[in-house]
Amino acid sequence: MSQLTRRTFLAGAAAASPLGAAPAPQNRTNVLFILADQWRWSAFAHAGDPNVRTPHFDRLAREGARFARTYAANPVCTPNRSCILTSRYSHQHGMIHNNLMLPPPERCLPRPFADAGYATHYIGKWHMDGEPRPGFVPPGWRRRGIQTFEGFNRGHWYPTGAQYFTNEGQLLHPDVYEPTYQTDLALAFMKRNLHHPFFCYLSWGPPHTPYNPPPKWNIYDPEKIAWRENVPQATRQDPWTRRALAGYYGLCSSLDAELSRILTFLDDEKLARNTLVVFTSDHGDMLGSHGAYFKSKPEEESLHVPFYMRLPGRVRAGAQPETLASSVDLMPTILSLCGLKAPSAVIGRDLSGAALGTANPRADLVYSEGLMRTSGPRGHVKKNDDVPARGSLGVTHGSEWRTIVTPQHKLVMLYDGTVAALFNREKDPYEMHNLAEERSAAPLRQDLLAKLKRRGAELDDRFPNATPPAKAMYTDSAA
Repeated sequence: MSQLTRRTFLAGAAAASPLGAAPAPQNRTNVLFILADQWRWSAFAHAGDPNVRTPHFDRLAREGARFARTYAANPVCTPNRSCILTSRYSHQHGMIHNNLMLPPPERCLPRPFADAGYATHYIGKWHMDGEPRPGFVPPGWRRRGIQTFEGFNRGHWYPTGAQYFTNEGQLLHPDVYEPTYQTDLALAFMKRNLHHPFFCYLSWGPPHTPYNPPPKWNIYDPEKIAWRENVPQATRQDPWTRRALAGYYGLCSSLDAELSRILTFLDDEKLARNTLVVFTSDHGDMLGSHGAYFKSKPEEESLHVPFYMRLPGRVRAGAQPETLASSVDLMPTILSLCGLKAPSAVIGRDLSGAALGTANPRADLVYSEGLMRTSGPRGHVKKNDDVPARGSLGVTHGSEWRTIVTPQHKLVMLYDGTVAALFNREKDPYEMHNLAEERSAAPLRQDLLAKLKRRGAELDDRFPNATPPAKAMYTDSAA
C-alpha cells in the first residue's frame, strides 16, 4: 500500500467518524461500495476484452459473485446514480437528466446504515446536487445519510489538477492522480474505523472522458486495438476513436491498480471477511460501437454495466448469477446482506440469494429509460453538458426511449410509440441484426411491446407524457 501524503492525511483527518451516532455491534458487516463512471460491462480481461489488463478485477470476480446481466435503469450520470441510491426509477424521483438535485423526501442507501450506527463516508464525485461545479455538498439532508464527505458535486480532471472539498468545505487542489488521492482517503477512513462498522462509498471518476490516463497508465497502443464486431469500418479508421479507446483502457487499468491497494489493505488489516465489497458503474460507453459514442443509449455498450459483490465465507466465490439485474436492485440486495431493512419505497429486488447461492431469483425482464424529455416535441431533450456531440446516436436518434431486456431479447420503443429496435441477444450479442421491421418477428414484437407497456404501467411511468424533472435547487427548510 502506498503511503499517504501529508496533504492527504491532513484532509482525511478532518473526516473522522462523527461522535454521537448510535453505537453499532462490532460484528456488523462493513460495506465498501465502489462506483466507476462510464465503465461498460465488457471492458475486463475476465469478460473477454482482449485489449485490457485487469488482474485485480479478475480476482474480485473469482472471489465473489459477478452478476453478468446487469443494466442501468437510466444510462446517464445523475439519473442512474440517483437510481442506485434510491432504488427507484428516474420518472419516480425526477432526476431525468444531469445536474439536478435529488428531492429531499427520497430515502437513500446510506441512511439505514447511519441509523444502525455505522460510520458513513463518501469520497469522490457526487453529481446529485444541482449545477455547481466542482460544488461543495454541505452537511445535512443533501448528503442523504452520509455523515462525512470528501469530494465534490461534479467534474472530471485527469491526470492531475483535481478540485476537492474537505468535509468542512475547504477547496483543495491535490497534486496526485485523482483516483489515487481518492483511494488514499478511503484507506484512511477504513483505518480509522477498524473497530467500528462502516459504510464507505468510493466514487472514482474514470474511465469517463477525458480519456487521458497518467503517463504510467498510457500503456495501450492505439494502432493495436482489437475492435468489437459492431464497430463500423469507417469508425475503425478514425484516429480519434483509436486514441480514445487506448486512453479508456489505460484509465481502466489505472483503477485496477487502485483496487489492488484496496484488496491488499483489507487482507492486511483482517477486514476482508467482514467487508462486503461492491463494484458497479453508473453506465457504459459506446466507444464507436454502431458508430456511436458515450452514453444515454439502449445499446449494450451503454446500458449493460458491471456488478460484483465479494464477502468471503458468505457470497459464493466465482458465482455468475444469470438473473437479470438492474441498478435499482443494488440497494435492497446490499441492505439484505447486511441484515438491514430496505425502505418501503424501494422498487428493486433483493438479489442476495443469488450471491449467497441460497436462491435463484428470476426476472422476466428489466426496464430502462433514457433521453428523458422535459417538454416539447418528440426527441426534445436537455443536452447533457458532459456528453460531447460526436457521432450518431444509434437506434434512438436522439429521441426519448424505453427498453426492456428479457433473458433472450431486447426491445426499444421511442417517444412516438415506434419500435426502434428488436434484437435476439442470444443469437446476436453485438446487436447487429435489427428485427424490428421483419414480418416474421411481428408476433414477438407485439408480445414484447405489450410486456414493456405493462411494466411501465406497473411502475406508473406515464411515458410518452413528459416526466417533470426534479427541481434544480432546494433550501434546507425543504427537508
